[in-house]
Amino acid sequence: MLEEPKKEIGVARVAFASRFQAFVDYQTPETDVLSRERDSIQLFSLTMVKCLFLLGENKHAPMLVQYIQAAMGDTVTPKGLVRPTIMGQGQSLVETLPENPERLMNLKLIQEEEGRLAELILPLGDEGHFYPATVIFFFQYLIRTLSDPSLFFLMLVMGGVMEYYEKIGKTNDLKALTDAPIYGFSTAIRYIEEERKRAQSGSPKIEN
Repeated sequence: MLEEPKKEIGVARVAFASRFQAFVDYQTPETDVLSRERDSIQLFSLTMVKCLFLLGENKHAPMLVQYIQAAMGDTVTPKGLVRPTIMGQGQSLVETLPENPERLMNLKLIQEEEGRLAELILPLGDEGHFYPATVIFFFQYLIRTLSDPSLFFLMLVMGGVMEYYEKIGKTNDLKALTDAPIYGFSTAIRYIEEERKRAQSGSPKIEN
């Protein structure tokens, strides 16, 4: 029996014009805006945990986790949701795809029978710089382009992923590649459902 072909849901590209400049886009046949945004969030979460895993036990993994946590704090503030520039000094997103990228990272969201996974095509060389930079530039792209509800959902998912790393698994655990994103999404969905129930229970009754 022939194995069913994998279905490509969407592809993000992080094309480095230089070490500190990159073009990012997300391409998908999905036409529904909410589904498209949720797919890109899923791809980002899968990409981040995979890059953390590939970084192993060196100092770059905990530094990237701290960087993401700081970016989350700058996005969800006491004054509400904002869209900060989270890139480091000298880093910038460019508007057009460079003709000859220094590095081209292809991040694919794949649907399989058992679930979804990320296939990352990451050229080798200076992984300690380009792997974290790929995550940061992709994160910045989503912060700038997602709708407000989806951006808040992304922050909830990332909050769940960070909670997973704090309480359950480590970044270099093989199991975390699937479990951390699942935990992040379930945490986000549970929060939204609880908030919805709280809002409904607090709504005034309509008298006939």
